[in-house]
Amino acid sequence: MINLAAQLHRSRVAGLLLAILSLTITLPGQALQASELGPVVTTDTLWRLAVQARPDDTVGMPQVVYALWRNNPAAFVNGDINKLRTGTVLQVPSRDHMLATELAAARAWYYQAIRGQKVSAIAPANPTNHHAKANIPVSAAVVPAVQSQASRQQFVNAPAVAPTAPAAVAITADTRHQAVAATQPSHAQSESSFSLRQQHQLTAAQRYFGQTGAAGQARAHTIVSLLSDWSWQNEDGSQHFQLTPFLRWQQRDSTSNLLDLQQAYWRYAASNWEFKAGSDIVFWGVSESQRLVDVINQVDMVGGVDMEARLGQPMLSFKGWNSAGTLELYLLPYFRERLFADPAGRLTAPWPVEHDSAIYESSDDRRNLDFALRWSQRFSSLDLGLSYFAGNSREPLLIAQPAQQQLQPYYFQMQQFGVDAQYVAGDWLWKLESIYRRSGPQEFVAATAGYEYTRVGVFNRSWDLGWLAEYQYDSRGVRASVTGQNDIFVGWRLALNDVAGSEILFGVLQDLDRSHSRSARLEASMRLNNSLRLRLNAWLFQADDVSDVLYNLRRDDYLELSLDYYF
Repeated sequence: MINLAAQLHRSRVAGLLLAILSLTITLPGQALQASELGPVVTTDTLWRLAVQARPDDTVGMPQVVYALWRNNPAAFVNGDINKLRTGTVLQVPSRDHMLATELAAARAWYYQAIRGQKVSAIAPANPTNHHAKANIPVSAAVVPAVQSQASRQQFVNAPAVAPTAPAAVAITADTRHQAVAATQPSHAQSESSFSLRQQHQLTAAQRYFGQTGAAGQARAHTIVSLLSDWSWQNEDGSQHFQLTPFLRWQQRDSTSNLLDLQQAYWRYAASNWEFKAGSDIVFWGVSESQRLVDVINQVDMVGGVDMEARLGQPMLSFKGWNSAGTLELYLLPYFRERLFADPAGRLTAPWPVEHDSAIYESSDDRRNLDFALRWSQRFSSLDLGLSYFAGNSREPLLIAQPAQQQLQPYYFQMQQFGVDAQYVAGDWLWKLESIYRRSGPQEFVAATAGYEYTRVGVFNRSWDLGWLAEYQYDSRGVRASVTGQNDIFVGWRLALNDVAGSEILFGVLQDLDRSHSRSARLEASMRLNNSLRLRLNAWLFQADDVSDVLYNLRRDDYLELSLDYYF
């Protein structure tokens, strides 16, 4: 009996050991994953957390980072991967969810996200079903900061979507309510019907020009800006209030000082539609070298010659989605004029633009009711968008007033039909933006088409090197008032895939009609620590034809150093 008992005991011990081993030994490609990461502390970065969440080497780090972002909307301020909240617990998606996005598309998504651009989720390339959850747009799935337990579970079960490469993300200080809201189910928030979250970004930028301006303008310019983000959301996530003021001070040009409500809206979200009222920034487009279809928001030219900076746009918007795609409708009741710097601020026209004397083709002036709509859908590896806009043109005609040495802006009415498409084929990403526009006496077609190819693991490191090439066409030819009428853009992007999120982009835009007309740009960024990011931007301009748009910038080659502080 004693021997029998001993054998039974040994068999139980052996069985227990085998059970323990079964939890630690997995089949190739199916390593154990933690179901949660966190709570996030100030020493964490999204990259470090993604390394912990990565199941095996067959899953690319861009796919891991994207899946974490996609499945944890409450962890990021306004969907910005640069603003990860402390105190949050990240839900780790499954390996299949990570692999549901192509690596090339994930990199493209990341390159936009790491530069602070507003990014959207993309439907999976090979969805297993076609119900509404597969088409949840970022505005409904990522912006909400608090979700009920049921809605959170629905979101986690939704297929993962669009993609790009990993990023180092600053962990930002948050209020106690933020940590509670992001880590506890809605029933734990019964103390208050609304949850308040906040985040701030202070930026100091110094521009150094290679030479004095044509009118003797200074070579050194300092720009300081503050972007604050406050959001309130109720317990079930159906109602959201957003307030994002932006303040800028320009040392040399007081007319470029700005106080703008980039976002100030109320949003109501249902299961497959949402309504929004207030001021917001909407981003459309896929190309790297220029934005053609992106027409909702006005351009802030003081923000940079790349025309990426936008002003908040008052709007009423409706967005609905199902298996047939996503439909967006916009009513824009108030027009924002384009903001130009005065000559003292450089990177602008030789004469000041007299904003107060702007004239309009519409008798309603700024009160003209503009309208826009967009339909988008994904077909396997193809993302397709079709858009329409009618209202005040965002691009003014600048009329010279020699007596006053000023430029008077004239805003025509315009109609624009647009198409944007992005196709993923392995490591290749093919892009297209094209428009047909009628504006005043002009009627023209413009297009930008090209590709981005990424080579993974260059120089025997974890670095990714991308080759970019895009062709810009405008049917107006040299009569066009913008660059890109017959130009080619060639560039290279190096992502070091490190904790600092280091990235370098260099590109050259060559005019094919004017051999001496070209511009070059350099962009680089990295994290210094979890609260500081260093950015470098440099531009070079060459032109010898007075009719060339670049001619006014021929003396404005510059280098800009920026330091972003998140708090």
